Amino acid sequence: MCGMNNLLRVSSILKICNSNITSSVLRYRSTPVMLCQLQRFRHIGHYRKIGMKNVAPVCQVFENVKSFKLYSTQNLPGKNIKDQTENILTVPNFLTVGRMIMCPILGYLVIQNDYPTAFGLFVIAGITDLLDGWIARTFPSQASLAGSFLDPLADKLLLGTLFVSLTYSGLIPLPLTILIVARDSLLVASGFYVRYISLEPPRTVGRYFDPSLATAQLAPTNISKFNTAVQLLLVACSLAVPAFNLAEPILPVLWYVTGTTTVLSGLSYVFAKNTYRIITRSRVK
Repeated sequence: MCGMNNLLRVSSILKICNSNITSSVLRYRSTPVMLCQLQRFRHIGHYRKIGMKNVAPVCQVFENVKSFKLYSTQNLPGKNIKDQTENILTVPNFLTVGRMIMCPILGYLVIQNDYPTAFGLFVIAGITDLLDGWIARTFPSQASLAGSFLDPLADKLLLGTLFVSLTYSGLIPLPLTILIVARDSLLVASGFYVRYISLEPPRTVGRYFDPSLATAQLAPTNISKFNTAVQLLLVACSLAVPAFNLAEPILPVLWYVTGTTTVLSGLSYVFAKNTYRIITRSRVK
């Protein structure tokens, strides 16, 4: 409170010290300075005491009106602050959305026992997954923070749809599918929570679901990447066995390996650090 009282006294003195400050400077004298100091002191966690001797030579500190105005209006709350947006209309994002569109089609083909067509479409989906990652890494202009959310979300939708449909067809055991769907559901819910806490006020529905508004970036763990590869291998083998009349002794082995990596990858998100990075608002100069 002492610091606040000193600030008010400073403001009052600046208002009455007309004889020491030119009329042009007076237009920017009290309120901007006080707000600037309040904002500056708030950043360091406390209100600094201002000595009265620092107020008198104000007119000697600033050479002209422009320098005084620049100082008095810097770091004002809400000044020169804007949300960080990005271009989401990139080739990797289009490929990712296309992979999402394939999900219900693949599920329908599996349920209808059209395994050769389902296997071919699944291979195309896998190629788009590899291609969008390669494009984003090779061409920086095609990378986006939204893609760090969309790509794993598309993988989880694709795998979840195929695991459920393959379980319905009797090709994958039900406990394994429940484990995978439960783990992916928790990760998706965590992603929505990260989006909420990283979204600066005002938190509106429109801003929350605006994909061009960059607020956070996800970084999957290495064991999670390996688990995704094992799950893709299991799905590919489960589709290939009935599609090409292959022997299926490898499937039970893949079931246990997939279950183990699924549990380990879920635990890695609990104990690992830096699995996501919050993007703060940028200042425009």
